[in-house]
Amino acid sequence: MTPRPTPLDTSVSFRQRARYVVVLVALAVVALFVLWTTRQAVLLVFLGVAIGVLFFHASQWLAERTGVPRGAALAGVVLAVIGAIASASALGGPRLMAEASELWGAAPEFLEATRARLGLPEGALSLPSDLNAVGGRLLGWFSSAAGVLSGALVVLVVAVYTAASPAQYTGAVDRLFDRDHQPFVEDVLSDMGTVLLAWVKGVGIAVAVLGLMAVVGLTAIGLPGALALAAFAAVLTVIPTFGPFIGWAPAIIVGFAEGTTTGLWTLGLAVAAQQVEGNLITPKVQGAMIRVAPAFVVAGQIVLGALTGFLGILLVVPILGVGRVLLQRLYIGPFVEGEAADPDDPSEAALVEPDAEAG
Repeated sequence: MTPRPTPLDTSVSFRQRARYVVVLVALAVVALFVLWTTRQAVLLVFLGVAIGVLFFHASQWLAERTGVPRGAALAGVVLAVIGAIASASALGGPRLMAEASELWGAAPEFLEATRARLGLPEGALSLPSDLNAVGGRLLGWFSSAAGVLSGALVVLVVAVYTAASPAQYTGAVDRLFDRDHQPFVEDVLSDMGTVLLAWVKGVGIAVAVLGLMAVVGLTAIGLPGALALAAFAAVLTVIPTFGPFIGWAPAIIVGFAEGTTTGLWTLGLAVAAQQVEGNLITPKVQGAMIRVAPAFVVAGQIVLGALTGFLGILLVVPILGVGRVLLQRLYIGPFVEGEAADPDDPSEAALVEPDAEAG
């Protein structure tokens, strides 16, 4: 018969647990403080890891089909991406900046013409008095190579290191746990990588397809500054919920300023583009792994936008997706079923909408 512990043993056990809790709380406070003071850098690293996952899978696919070493395949993928961005910037960058500057200078006239054509009251469409200075600063920042490359360089370096040896970093996380739990930890990390891969692929395809669709459509319609308007609409597509509305607003305003028929054609193009993105690209590429409920997306945008600015709004979906995996695998699955939940089944996640097909 096992003897009951003495009060002394209980007291020692309680003190040990209390000390353990105090240490955990202290570490959590320090971690939160570090995250708060370096939140922009943390988000850049997060974005770099997400792109690194894409680089890894792309280089692995290329190596399997060509027989070249994976290191050489990774170098080819990275150089191809850099070359494509550099070529697009060299060919379209000057025209893009010129069109953006012209559109910004003519913005008051476009707004007034659209207001009059739609019969809106005076002042219904107007720029705030201090927005001109803000726009000038934004144009100056985007035209500055240092302003663009500073963050992009951090993201690229993190992406390359992540893609070059992902096992090194996942192994470092594994070693924080005992051997019995390491397979489960590896499985969770794999699910998180799947979420990041789905998001990066979806965003990349959406920007490319919608950008091409927008520039061809706006040029065919005959809008001035078609390249700048299309680029703005395509880039803001990456922002969930509000991005498409904000991104297409300038093109629609310019369209109605040019004429009612032109405005209606532009509005129709915007609606068609969003149908393509919402019903084809996102469901097919991202699937259930990134199907985050709109209420959580909006709440995340408000919180992360207030704390971190534009970068937090941009990354709210993958952050919620990774959080959903952790919630499923570490809490919901073990608590409800006694085992890890399936992250591919959106009906098991609190943050994910049920599939339409399942209903």
